[in-house]
Amino acid sequence: MQIRLTVLGPRSGRAARGGSDVLVTAPPGTVLGSVAGALASAAGSGQPGRSAGSSVALYVGQDRVPPTAVLGVPPLVDGAVLSLHASTGRPGEPHDHGQYGSFGEYGRPSADVARLLVVGGPDAGGVHLLPGGRATIGRSADADVPLDDPDVSRLHCEVAFGPDGGLTVADLGSTNGTTLSGRAVGPQPVPLPPGALLHLGESTLRLDPAGSPAPPPLPATPDTDGHLRVSLRDAPWPAPASPPVPAPRDGAADGSPAGHPQDGRDADGPTREDRAAAGRSGSAARGGHLADAVDGPGGPGLSGAAGHPDTAPFAPGAESGRQGGATGGRTGGPASRDDASGALGHPGGSPETTAPDALGTPGHQGDGPGGRGGSSGSRSTAQDSPGTGVRRDTGQARRPGAGPGGRSGVVGSIGAWARRRLGGTGRGEEEAYAGGEAEALRERWPDPAAVLLTALGPGRRLWERTPGHPDALTVRLGTADLPSEYGNRRLGGVPFTVDLREPRTSALTLAGPRPRLAGLARAVLAQLCALHSPTALEVVLVSADRARPADQRAEEWSWLNWLPHLRPSRGQDCRLLLAFDRDQAQARTAELVRRIEEGPAGAGQPGPYSLLVVDGDPGSAALRETVARIAAAGPAVGIHVLCLAEPGERPAVDDGVVARLSGDVATMLRVEPAGEPAGSGGADEIVLDAVSAAWAEHFARALAPLREADADAPGALSRHALPASVRLLDELDLALATPAKIAARWAAAPAAAPSGVAVLGAGAGPGGRVAVDLVAEGPHLIVGGAPGAGKTELLRSFAAALAAAERPERLALILVDGAGQDRGEGLGGCADLPHVSAHLVAADPVRMREFAQALSAELKRREGVLGGQAFAAWHAERLVAATVPHPGGRPPGASPQDVPALPRLVVLVDDFDALVAPALGASGRPAAGSVVRAIESVARDGERLGVHLVTATGRPERTAGTDADERAPLRVALRMPDTESAALLVNVEDPAGLDESVPGRGYLRRPGGAVTAFQAGRVSGRIPRTATLRPTVVGLEWERMGDPPARRQVRELGNGPTDLALLASALQRAAEAEATSA
Repeated sequence: MQIRLTVLGPRSGRAARGGSDVLVTAPPGTVLGSVAGALASAAGSGQPGRSAGSSVALYVGQDRVPPTAVLGVPPLVDGAVLSLHASTGRPGEPHDHGQYGSFGEYGRPSADVARLLVVGGPDAGGVHLLPGGRATIGRSADADVPLDDPDVSRLHCEVAFGPDGGLTVADLGSTNGTTLSGRAVGPQPVPLPPGALLHLGESTLRLDPAGSPAPPPLPATPDTDGHLRVSLRDAPWPAPASPPVPAPRDGAADGSPAGHPQDGRDADGPTREDRAAAGRSGSAARGGHLADAVDGPGGPGLSGAAGHPDTAPFAPGAESGRQGGATGGRTGGPASRDDASGALGHPGGSPETTAPDALGTPGHQGDGPGGRGGSSGSRSTAQDSPGTGVRRDTGQARRPGAGPGGRSGVVGSIGAWARRRLGGTGRGEEEAYAGGEAEALRERWPDPAAVLLTALGPGRRLWERTPGHPDALTVRLGTADLPSEYGNRRLGGVPFTVDLREPRTSALTLAGPRPRLAGLARAVLAQLCALHSPTALEVVLVSADRARPADQRAEEWSWLNWLPHLRPSRGQDCRLLLAFDRDQAQARTAELVRRIEEGPAGAGQPGPYSLLVVDGDPGSAALRETVARIAAAGPAVGIHVLCLAEPGERPAVDDGVVARLSGDVATMLRVEPAGEPAGSGGADEIVLDAVSAAWAEHFARALAPLREADADAPGALSRHALPASVRLLDELDLALATPAKIAARWAAAPAAAPSGVAVLGAGAGPGGRVAVDLVAEGPHLIVGGAPGAGKTELLRSFAAALAAAERPERLALILVDGAGQDRGEGLGGCADLPHVSAHLVAADPVRMREFAQALSAELKRREGVLGGQAFAAWHAERLVAATVPHPGGRPPGASPQDVPALPRLVVLVDDFDALVAPALGASGRPAAGSVVRAIESVARDGERLGVHLVTATGRPERTAGTDADERAPLRVALRMPDTESAALLVNVEDPAGLDESVPGRGYLRRPGGAVTAFQAGRVSGRIPRTATLRPTVVGLEWERMGDPPARRQVRELGNGPTDLALLASALQRAAEAEATSA
């Protein structure tokens, strides 16, 4: 068990200000008292420490943690903050997060008191408690609710509880004034109703009254390893508020029967699996999606009404319908409803008869939380423009609140449906509908305060966006005033979003002054990590710009270290997916390039998205080229790029779009195509959402211990870095190999033809194991590796894994040591397996010729037995003959049952290169050619005869061109001496850079071209001495987390049998027991 903690020292100590981050490694069940002294030492000096016991008092907040508290169980979970003194509860203490809520069990926010939520602006995300009395809001640190907003006065306004318990708000003579739901607030108190939006400067606040009803948090169960397992499977789709549109009187607009539910689903909504199945079809990014930020004829246009993931941003065409004056929502006039046509303008129209434009149309569907039909503010009906990449999507639109798979029965957009059903309506109904419309959009794209509360809960929306979710990888950048879908009105402060899955927005650059830039980047990453699970999204950070000190870069991104989304998920050789120097940056980008070269994942393995965050200059010209390649080719395999650039800096990529900070104090955003001069066009007048560093750290620590309950189930992607050593018996679930276990495994094997599945070791594949199937993926396999890379040990493990899966009468093994006895024991340790029928040591020419003749004779014998049938078909016929009764006795002629069983045969050849090109003076040189010819016959004819070949070579260039090489679709490269040899085996150069100190590390290339990193299982070792593990506490150096991990070596017992000997003994006794009972 390993958990990361922060320890605050004495208030007067140096470490008290920021604390010391430590890694505690301990066996399960270790109590706090056994490491308390080491924790205190780390907090006081910042140096590693060790202690067998201590009476040091440690606190979490104001509560003392007893020495008997078990590590890994709340509150001692990953990301927890301990201190050597009790918190006073006063703001300003190190790691104080009092402004973000009153926390109960596991840090969940309390709803017992009223809260003022900062839902937008340059200092968004705050959750400020209002226990009673008065509270001032302003830019001053003396304000009860401080806001880092330059447009807010030092003491801007005041909220207070009235005699009836309700809240009021009054302006305190601010420079820029205060508005409440669009109306100015003067010095006289006015009621502050729940849900109303309070605007001051560029900040937006909303009141959450005490006792507000809220759905229960997700179940979070401690796993005793420092994590909380969160059950996501049955979490319902959140149902946001819907616009107050009257229900149809006599049926839905598409002619469905009257009384059809408006939501089109049960109140609880579809499960997460339903959402994933719904896919991306019809996912309108309503509310200022970037697909609406296009260049209209009158200049930059912001339709703001609807966008769609299947719409190409910045697409030409449909110019006649665009409003050139809509230049950012606040100053542009509303789009005219008179421009509508098709389904929007004609009763009875439908998306199928409407030609949508690039800005989003009635045919664009909305789903997801708050999803809705998309129709652009300009409402043009232009046709496709050549070369725009615009895709058309027709079908039914869903009203806000309808989840994927839940049809509302409404044809076209919500506004079109409302106009058809209501005809003419009064001003009050328009206002009510616009208010519900805006609220639905805010619900769909949560604000930073909602994101924080979701992490703290954990709330029902935690990790809701799976790879198939319609809103996956769509980020909210801020808010803008946008045209309403219904009526000549504007929606105030609705979200503006960017969909990274779109070809023209697959790369996003954030540009501006560093303080605001960092806050915007934190807001973007936080929402992605709150709404996407670690199995759906991994984050890779490259911050190697030498123009800024390394410690400054590491400090700015320190909050990111706690997120589970940065843990290696594909066997990357690091502890976290971070890069703060050039070497780390090269490693991180090379890992992503390898994924691009592998191609898209298979249909059954969607795999996580990857977001590469590049802060400033990547570090070199070569790295810049690599990042550009990732930005261009990465989206095809789920890799997207987010870049940060300060004024005067060139962004790391020229693709996608740029969100540029604008305004006198950099609190506004302008979104425009990348690669064009600043101010050349795009969406303007967007108020950014930015969060503070303290907010981000509090958010990240809330997510740090959370894990999906089924993340380690079979089929789930492994979320761990590759270990330095793997015990094969552990991977085979035979940690204690007994004859009874072996016999039970053999009995559970299918009765059909014998299998050829073998576990190679640990990797980033399903369940963390890497296995190959010689029958389905083969028929043959070749392994390459430099001396000491572990290829002989891999062949031993391969033989052991095959033997553990099948009885000796169903599987036979032949062993060949091609280098004779010149290279150690070779495969001799496998000779005790009951499945081994022959073992050749290529040292005696006479025996070598006899072996070649015997192997050739076996192939001819099988040819005769099979009679032209394939091996699997022959076994299937025998199985049918054994199970189908024959009335009247046995039919005439020989029965297939009379023929002896024909086992699957696997020939394992070590040092095949020594046979192909034997050294001068080698004792087996005269007969090497005959052995090679027999092995080549196996490679050519073995598949249909049920014979498979597994060869190992230390010199791939010598064996290249042989049948054993060319007919081996399964290919493994361990550490190679050069890139050319690595490329010969697996078509990638990574094996040439593997560390010599980690034997068994390699890459498996499957027939489809996918390459997987793995650590080969070891079978020649002895039982590990786990009893010697003791708790340790070491300081964390975050800037070195991108380096290959220095792993703790586990000592083995110095005497006794090896794992291979133990397994061979158990296999032999299991075979003898079955022979006796037969």
